[in-house]
Amino acid sequence: MIKKILVAYDHGLKAQKALEVAIEIAKACKAEVYIFTSVKIPEIVNSFAARDMLKELEMQSRKYFENILENAAARVRNEGITVHVVIQSERPGEAIVRFAEQEKIDLITLGSNNRGSFERFLLGLGSVSNYIVQRAKCPVLISKV
Repeated sequence: MIKKILVAYDHGLKAQKALEVAIEIAKACKAEVYIFTSVKIPEIVNSFAARDMLKELEMQSRKYFENILENAAARVRNEGITVHVVIQSERPGEAIVRFAEQEKIDLITLGSNNRGSFERFLLGLGSVSNYIVQRAKCPVLISKV
């Protein structure tokens, strides 16, 4: 039975669709929703930026996502669903899998990816969604637009 749903959320169209699906499942199952993001700056940026600049960038990212996630949480609350907002500073795939295990999440929903073909070529073929599908110990629902 599904009682806890984690939505990996970055405000992209595919993440918004994942949230819509999570809301429908949560209503049907009387589950609670965890809206999750990570503000970890990618390693490639770490090698080119000063430590102070990275801290400032992560702090600004955190503030930006606090607003984004709170707006998403308001949508969930409007449906009468209990919602939690989670922002971490780790690699997204690892953070999602670890959090899901710790909180005994029953279902993870997320978008397929937000990169185009060229970006996948440049930044690597592995994606957050692929990482989660391979390592999560609960069902994973991948949404597409």
